[in-house]
Amino acid sequence: MNLQTLIRPLSHFPSRRFCIALIVTMLLGSAALVNASRADEWGSSRIWLVSTRAASSCSPSLSQTDRIKFWSSDVGVGWQSSTSANFFECVNGDPLPLCIYVHENRVSAEEAWGRAKAIYCQLQQSAPSANGHFRLVMISWPSDRIGVRPRPDAQIKAQRSEMHGYYLAWLLDQIDPRVPVSLFGSSYGPRLITAALHFRAGGTIAGYQLPPSGTYIGPTVRVALFASALDSDWLLPHRHHGRALTQVEHMLIAYNPSDSVLHWYPRLNGRGGPPALGAVGMATSCLGAERDKVQLMNVSRSVGKTHSWQAYEGSPQMMARVAPYLLRQSDYLP
Repeated sequence: MNLQTLIRPLSHFPSRRFCIALIVTMLLGSAALVNASRADEWGSSRIWLVSTRAASSCSPSLSQTDRIKFWSSDVGVGWQSSTSANFFECVNGDPLPLCIYVHENRVSAEEAWGRAKAIYCQLQQSAPSANGHFRLVMISWPSDRIGVRPRPDAQIKAQRSEMHGYYLAWLLDQIDPRVPVSLFGSSYGPRLITAALHFRAGGTIAGYQLPPSGTYIGPTVRVALFASALDSDWLLPHRHHGRALTQVEHMLIAYNPSDSVLHWYPRLNGRGGPPALGAVGMATSCLGAERDKVQLMNVSRSVGKTHSWQAYEGSPQMMARVAPYLLRQSDYLP
């Protein structure tokens, strides 16, 4: 029944405007109920955005976790403000596979909203057998462009991404160990991820350390790193993020010797610096007992010189291999 059919019989009433307003309100309310029922059908919270943008980038601490913001959504449903309590109740109450994505540098808060839903849909399309039975969490950190010169911006974000790894470590500590967790990201996203894993294992970065969480043990995670903007030796024992692999079940490192951005990484802090993990991979022979956890994948033929996440996401062949790994449908990539 359309709106004109409902309005026509009311034309002889003096309060026609009131009646029209009432009908429109009823119709809008019905639409909202349909949206709500659709959200309930999907679980109402398959997609989350966790923003650490308001938390300190210089002095991370547990007190700063109160400044982390949470939003929930689903495919075809708008974003709704939520709370940390709701997030952990949802995630821990129904232990679906949890895929946590950390974006690269120069991603605005507005862009992060749309990308979260796009990545959820991409994972679902690339692993049809998942049938929507997983959750996607976007970690949104303060990566907006600073100034016009690329090098100072990159230097600030290098430090900032590590400090925000503290908040991801805190988040992981609150997740029930029965929840299968996968972490993935590109560029400075992997830097934040490996910093988080190092923090979580009791490691220290720039004098900061996550307080012990007592006897509670969070989940062992699966990791996939793309175009990683961190030193190629940082994950080795006793190095800058040397404890990260102790928290990992499997780690996939996609590296690309042709990456046009990571080509300049050795000049991040002056000439002659170390190469990026995402450009050359790592010396797995130096990992000792952790060696079997790591899988290297040269992706130069698939993405060429491109550095952005879109190059990986836009490759059906790449996502067809990565999505089952992240969703726990396979252990290693073929």
